[in-house]
This record gives sequence, C-alpha cells and structure tokens, in this order.
Amino acid sequence: KEIAKKEFEKANKAGLKEILAGLAKDTKKADNEAQKVTAPPKEVVTGQISGIDIMDLEDAVKALWKEKIYAESGMGCTGPIVLVNEEKLSTATEILSKAGFVAKAGSDC
Repeated sequence: KEIAKKEFEKANKAGLKEILAGLAKDTKKADNEAQKVTAPPKEVVTGQISGIDIMDLEDAVKALWKEKIYAESGMGCTGPIVLVNEEKLSTATEILSKAGFVAKAGSDC
C-alpha cells in the first residue's frame, strides 16, 4: 500500500494527471446534453460519412443537426456511419472534422 502511494506521488509529479486529461475525450457529449437539439426537416440521406467511433455516433448526428444539416446514424459494411444528403456531404464532413470527430466520406459497399 505504501509502495503504491509513493509510486503515484512520483507519477503525479511527472505529469500523470495532465497526460490523462489530454487523453480524455473532449466535452462534446456534455455540450450536446446541455443543449437540446431538434432535427431539421427530414430529407433523403444517401451520402455516407465513416470513421466516427460508435460511442460518438449520436453526438455526431446532433452536431450536424445543430448546424441545420439533417443526418441519421446507421451501420455500413465496415462499421458505423452518418448518413446525410449527397449535396451536403462535403460540408457535413468538414463540420464533423472541426468538431473533433474523425470523419471521412465513405463509399457504398
């Protein structure tokens, strides 16, 4: 018990807490929970955005809704995707990238 205490003290002096804080996710979820976001009018969504973590999928959809882009979440052949209108695909990808979601235009299977 005493050994562990000393080791944690050394680790904290070396910057462990700062490293762990840097590894933590951004406050995307807290922001989305604090603000109630309503979906824009529904539209045809055939453009796929992939590369978003499954745990962040709904937050990514809400981030697009906040920017007045209708989006839906789903599962593609290779994992989770966000579906948007084809005409808004590049704008939506850019918004998600700036918001801290890893995003890239996906392709059909």
